[in-house]
Amino acid sequence: MADLMHATDTKRPPSEGFVFAVSGAAYVPLALRAAESLRLHHPDHPIDLFCDQPVTAEIFTQVIPLENSWFRPKFEAMQRSRFDRTILLDADVLCIAPMNDVFSVLDRFDLAAAHEPRRNSKVAVSNLAEPLPAAFPQLNTGVLAFCKDPRVSALAERVVTTLQTSGLDRDQPVFRACVYESDLRLWVLPDEYNFMTIELLEAYTEQFAAPRILHLPRLHRHVETINRKRKFSRIKTILGPPVYHQLEALLAADRTLGGSGAEVKPLIRRGLPGLARALSRGLSKRLNQWISRD
Repeated sequence: MADLMHATDTKRPPSEGFVFAVSGAAYVPLALRAAESLRLHHPDHPIDLFCDQPVTAEIFTQVIPLENSWFRPKFEAMQRSRFDRTILLDADVLCIAPMNDVFSVLDRFDLAAAHEPRRNSKVAVSNLAEPLPAAFPQLNTGVLAFCKDPRVSALAERVVTTLQTSGLDRDQPVFRACVYESDLRLWVLPDEYNFMTIELLEAYTEQFAAPRILHLPRLHRHVETINRKRKFSRIKTILGPPVYHQLEALLAADRTLGGSGAEVKPLIRRGLPGLARALSRGLSKRLNQWISRD
């Protein structure tokens, strides 16, 4: 029935789509590059851009002018997205695998996001007003999935209002408090859907799910540089060849992506670092045996 309705109601907007939101000309190339990586794995999904700059890139299905140009345009996009189910992405991400299953999660939940991985940072432990339980940490707002719902729009509006009245320059403490006090059905995504701690890949084996989205704040160096025309580095250059090839192996082995499950040895056990660790473990074992002998 749903498919039939979909086919006959031509005015109905797409039910699923991706959204980027940026303000300032320097962030447009970041959003463009992120969208291009997304298109490789989602050729049929629409990709919208909310922006305060003129953008004509064909990668974007629609470019919607921002009503307010400020440092957190994502919350305006959260209120105005035309999709029934939206995945809202920061511009400093690279998509490296399909993530259709996040849309499926929204069949049962109103909002989905991954935890902030740096949970012991000063920003992460800060509270907006009353202290919140450490067991309810901040959500990283670089990847947000949500349904079109008045309560979601109200959440975004409250975040905007609180940021504007408080003068805070970080949205995650505010977002955490607003979500905690809401009645939205929240699902916490695994970190592979917002993978930030790239160093962990060096310890990963085939037992770990491969990342779908790399969230790389280091890409902001493009924005911070004086020469805004600086070319972006390739992902292989950003990660370094060893980690890049490790990532390729993890993707190929990931059973949830149709992979083989083939063995992937962790990088930390390879090469000179791996040899050093092996020698250290061997010496430690022999030393303990010598100390404990009769």
